[in-house]
Amino acid sequence: MEQKTVKNEIEKTEPKRSRKKKRPFKSKLKLAAAALIVLLVLTGIIKLAAFIGSISKTHLNDEGLTHDARYKDCVVVHGIDVSEYQDEINWKKVKSSEADFVFIRAGYRSSETGELREDADFKTNMKKANKAGIMCGAYFFSQALNEAEAVEEAEYLLKLVKRYDVEMPLVIDYELYNGGRLQKVVEAGEMPASSMYHDVVLAFCRRVEKAGYESAVYANYDMLTNYMDSSLLDEEAVIWAAQYGGQCDVKGNYLYWQCAEDAAVSGIEGNVDHDIWYIEPGKVYSTRAEGKKDPVSIGECEVEFDQSSYKTKNHIAKPEVKVTNGDKKLRRGRDYIASFVKNTGSGTGYAIVRGKGRYKDWIAVPFTID
Repeated sequence: MEQKTVKNEIEKTEPKRSRKKKRPFKSKLKLAAAALIVLLVLTGIIKLAAFIGSISKTHLNDEGLTHDARYKDCVVVHGIDVSEYQDEINWKKVKSSEADFVFIRAGYRSSETGELREDADFKTNMKKANKAGIMCGAYFFSQALNEAEAVEEAEYLLKLVKRYDVEMPLVIDYELYNGGRLQKVVEAGEMPASSMYHDVVLAFCRRVEKAGYESAVYANYDMLTNYMDSSLLDEEAVIWAAQYGGQCDVKGNYLYWQCAEDAAVSGIEGNVDHDIWYIEPGKVYSTRAEGKKDPVSIGECEVEFDQSSYKTKNHIAKPEVKVTNGDKKLRRGRDYIASFVKNTGSGTGYAIVRGKGRYKDWIAVPFTID
């Protein structure tokens, strides 16, 4: 995504299909080192308590970030986005690093040929992230030149995600790749007006929403400022803005902010993108995903928990949620989806309750963790 080197950009859009799946040499070294440590512990050369105490976990946090004043009443939820260029991921460790959501690259359009391709690790990443209890969304790296191509990308993405739990938006990643087909058209003056860019990304979003999913548009500060009008785009789409350097200057309202590309989290070797999700507890967020006719807002329903507080089990707290609409008890999975963030330690966690079927909108409801 934004501010990658040319090499990394090429890798992101044109992956090497010969990528080895065998265990890398570094991993073999790690296994050998781990075996040596176990041997030293067993022989008493290293004390087990001292060794365990020396292991440090890397957590996502707000260090070095300045949040815009408009989000002063919001809870800051941390997440990441990944693709096949991260090595094998330990998703349980990622969750313990306070990464509560992830956007996983599902595929991309070749910047040269225009061919649609699947990310080599998409299926593995989705399956394991779902199992680890991390809220999942998916993104598609677009090089669409018109609305028809954007719809084609959306339909390709919809086929890829249909087997998985998708609790976050499906995203069009719209950016100018150096020397790519989209940049060439722009430089030729064939897409001079912001409305053209808006038409492309909104065509993608509407197709996704028609299928019952939430949608979003990812773009960097330059794209949202000099090619699009973020203040107009945010009236019709959820924005995921990318800007590094500690603050985001995008004028339009963005729900997500990709604030860094060099974050370190447990479970991932090397750097990874760090994302922020702003949530105001108790606020009813409208959704655009289409369901049945005359849907009822989840904000009109009552959300309760079976207990007053919860304990973590396997380092995660998962409260039992009860949602009612008058005398009617809603069914989880059919009428709503419940997901959880900030639920790996004591304090306040949040249930994200999202309407489904004949129910719409979503809300974040706090609960206590002992």
